[in-house]
Amino acid sequence: MRVAVGSVNRVKVEAVTEALKLMKVDAELIPVEVRSGVPDQPICDQTFEGARNRARESTKISGSDVGIGIEGGICSYATKTLAYAVVYASSASGKENFALSAAFSLPKGIVDLIGAGMELGDAVDRFFGAKDSKHAEGAVGYLTKVISRRELYVQPVIMALYPFFADDPRIALEP
Repeated sequence: MRVAVGSVNRVKVEAVTEALKLMKVDAELIPVEVRSGVPDQPICDQTFEGARNRARESTKISGSDVGIGIEGGICSYATKTLAYAVVYASSASGKENFALSAAFSLPKGIVDLIGAGMELGDAVDRFFGAKDSKHAEGAVGYLTKVISRRELYVQPVIMALYPFFADDPRIALEP
């Protein structure tokens, strides 16, 4: 089994590695640099589109059985701007599934920096005086001090992948 992840970002690769380990799936993991096809800071539905593009493209480029796309995005709801990730899984045969991470609200100072044109990771770096946070603990790590970006991604990777590896035909993806 070959599984591609549509990113070479260490955090995303580690999240997929951990998810496959927890699922007891023996797979060769292939990180692939692909473009999301959406703005650097996806908003709402663009997050789904970017994750799907990453999954599909990584499968094509790598010749893998399954591709995973992870895209972080933001979306406003009521009076809050939320950050979250979409994880998309796509097989070479065209089967697809997706899942979302937990969403968390962003402080006004970070939202203002994003509104001024910054991507979330850059806004977090500026706000906290950090460097390259999107390849480490991410916004969620700085804000919660408990949950890392990798941890945020592991569960939705499992939820996106479970139908591809289901032993029970009732929950496996249709051909």
